[in-house]
Amino acid sequence: MDLNLLSTFSAVYRHRSITLAAEELNLTQPAVSAALKRLEGVVGKALFVRSGRGIAPTGAAIALADKIEMPLAVLETIEKKQEITKVYCSESLMHLVCDLPGLSFIEAPLSDKQLLADIDTQKVHLAIDVATSMSQAHIVEDIFNEPAVCVCRKDHPEIGDTLSYDDYFNAHHIALKIRRNNVNMLDFLSEKPSPPRIIKAETGSVSSMLSLAATTNLLGASTRALAVHLAPMLNLKVFPIPLAIRNVQYRMIYHRRFINDDDHKAAREMLRSTIQHNQYQ
Repeated sequence: MDLNLLSTFSAVYRHRSITLAAEELNLTQPAVSAALKRLEGVVGKALFVRSGRGIAPTGAAIALADKIEMPLAVLETIEKKQEITKVYCSESLMHLVCDLPGLSFIEAPLSDKQLLADIDTQKVHLAIDVATSMSQAHIVEDIFNEPAVCVCRKDHPEIGDTLSYDDYFNAHHIALKIRRNNVNMLDFLSEKPSPPRIIKAETGSVSSMLSLAATTNLLGASTRALAVHLAPMLNLKVFPIPLAIRNVQYRMIYHRRFINDDDHKAAREMLRSTIQHNQYQ
C-alpha cells in the first residue's frame, strides 16, 4: 500500500476536513479526494460521510486510524532522523557550501524546467540557482547577485591586460549548454541584443569551461566568485565582460510545503548565511 495514502487519510481524519488537510499537505482538494477514494478501494469500505457542512469518519475510518497512528508516528521519527536535505546547487557556488553538515549537494540540471519539476516531486528539497518560478507552489528568495566575468589563459597570444569589445567578438569562445528561460546564459543576462560570438566549443560545466580556457586560446565565462577562486590555480586572467549585461542573480527555490518546516528553515538559513558571508573567497 502507498504510505502517502495513509498520510493523507490521517490528515483528513485529524482535521475532519478535506480543505484543511489539503492545506497541511500542500495538495489540491481534488488530489486529497482522489487519494481517499483510492484508499477506500483498498480497504473496501467508505471512510467518511457527509455531516452538516463537514465530514465525519465512519467506523471503518476510526478503526483504521487507531491501527496506523503509532506506525505513522514511528515512520515520521525515523525519516526525520535519517533524512539529509538534498540541494540542487549552481556549480559556481558549490565550493562555498559542500562541506556544510546535514546537506547533500547535486549540480543543478541544465534545464530549469527539470529543476522545478524535481522540486515538485521532492527529488530535491530546495535549489540554489539563477532560475526562478512563477508558480504559487514555489517560494523564491533572492540570495545575492554578482557580475559575470570573462577568462582566458595568462599567456594568451592576443589578449593583454585589458579586454575590449572588439577583442571579445574577434576571439573564439566556449559556450555553456545551461539554459534558463529557454535561452543560453549570455542571452539570459544580456540587457540588449548583441552580435553572435564565434563558438568553438560547448560544455555543460563551468569548471570544464575554465579548464579549457586555461589550456587553449578560447575565451570562457564565469561568475566572479568562482573565477576569483580558481584563477590562481589555473593561471587565468579575469576581465569584465565588455557588454551591457545584468549581474547574475542567485535565488533559493523551494516548495511551499516546507515554508514552516523547522529542519528546512535551519538548512535555508545555514545556506543563506554561508553564501552571503563567503561569496568571494
